[in-house]
Amino acid sequence: MGDWDKYVSAEFRLEFPKGSVVLDVGCGDGNQMRELAREGCLPLGIDIDTPSLVKCRIAGLVVIRAVAEKLPVADASLDGIVCKVVLPYTREAQAIAEFGRVLKPGGKVYLIGHGAGYYLNYLLLSRSTMLRIYALRSLANTWFHNLTGHRLPGFLGDTVYQSHRRLGQNYERGSMQVREETASKKFMGFPVFIYQAVEKVAPIPTNSSK
Repeated sequence: MGDWDKYVSAEFRLEFPKGSVVLDVGCGDGNQMRELAREGCLPLGIDIDTPSLVKCRIAGLVVIRAVAEKLPVADASLDGIVCKVVLPYTREAQAIAEFGRVLKPGGKVYLIGHGAGYYLNYLLLSRSTMLRIYALRSLANTWFHNLTGHRLPGFLGDTVYQSHRRLGQNYERGSMQVREETASKKFMGFPVFIYQAVEKVAPIPTNSSK
C-alpha cells in the first residue's frame, strides 16, 4: 500500500488575502511556502529537519527550527497557518493551543490530519510488516490517549490520528471554530484524512461597569 492519490481531496484549497503573514508548520523543502509567496502572501516556515531547513534558506525562504507545540511567534501576530499532515506527530492539544495563541482574530488555520481510516488502510492492506505494526501502534496509542489523556511510552506513543470530536474540543479551548470542511474519502467507514479551515474567533466585548 502507499497509493494515497485516490484518497486525497483535490477540492481542499488555501485562501489567504494578499499580504497575509502565513506560517507553514512542517514546511519541509518549502514547496508550500513558494506557492504562498506566488499568491502574494508573506510565508514563514518551521520544521525540525535540518537538511530541509538548509534547502529553504538557500532558496531565500524564512525558516526556523521549531516544533508546533512551541511556536517562536508573538501572540496574535499571524494572519494564517498551514498545517498539512503534521498534527498526527505532535502533542495535538498543545499544538492547537499554540495556533490559537499566535493567530490574529479572524486568522485561519488550514489543517489536514489523519483519520482512523488512514491507519486501518495500512493495517489491513499493506504488504509491509513494518507498516502494519506502525499502523497498529498508532491506532492503539490513539485509543489509549482517548481513554486516559496520556500516550503510550516511548516510540509507541509518537503518533495519533485525528477525530472530529477531539479536534473540536481543542479548537474550543483555543477560541477557534471550524469554518469550512472538505469531505474525505473513507476506508471501512472512517475518514482517511480530515480537511478543515479553522478560524480564530474575535473576543466578545464586555460592558465594563462604571
